Order: sequence, then structure tokens, then C-alpha cells
Amino acid sequence: MLLAELGPGQKFVIVRIAFGGEIGKRLVDLGFVSGTKGEVVRAAPFRGPMQIRLGDYDLIMRRHEAKLVEVELLPQTDEGETMPEVRTPIDLRPHLQSRFGPGPAGIRHYHRAFGKKSRPCH
Repeated sequence: MLLAELGPGQKFVIVRIAFGGEIGKRLVDLGFVSGTKGEVVRAAPFRGPMQIRLGDYDLIMRRHEAKLVEVELLPQTDEGETMPEVRTPIDLRPHLQSRFGPGPAGIRHYHRAFGKKSRPCH
């Protein structure tokens, strides 16, 4: 089975890489060697690039390169797997508004080089 045929959430073991050159050397340096376990995290629509997780790091791979990596599909098991950590986004708007928003009486910003407040420039 080829790596390009897998979908998000499927786990695999690399069997062999069918190309060399600069791309092959780079993938070997990144950990694409026989016996390495990995997982497809997500795939772009319209056969776009794939996000692959090998060990503790992620990488993005083009589909035409993924077609040259032969893998063996691992069975999906729910044993011992934990839910991924849910990260909540941080809203920076209140902090940015007070720092970069318009000040009193139309004064927009402070020029440190001149030591005085400037008039609105927009």
C-alpha cells in the first residue's frame, strides 16, 4: 500500500522508499526509514499535501512524493490511546486595541525619537 492512499487518522509502518536523490536523502534524514511507525494527521482536499506524524514531530509531504513511499497499514486500536489535548485559542484583540488603537483626541501613536505625540497620520 502507498502512503498517498491513506486517510487522516490511519497509522502505518514504513516498508520502503522507492526514490533517491535529494528528496530521498532528505526524507531519510527526517526519519523515513524501514520500520518507522507513523500516522496521517490530515490531508488537504483535492489530493493536496498530507500532514504526517513520525514520532514526536509532524511534516508536510506532497502527494506525488507520498506515492513513492510503500507502507503497511497498522490495525486501528482504541486501547491505551488518550484523547488529544484540546487547546483553546487566545483572544489578543483586547490587548491590541488598547495598545495600537486610537488614543484620546485623535492622537494615534507616540514617537519615541521625537519625544512628543504626533497628530493622526491616517
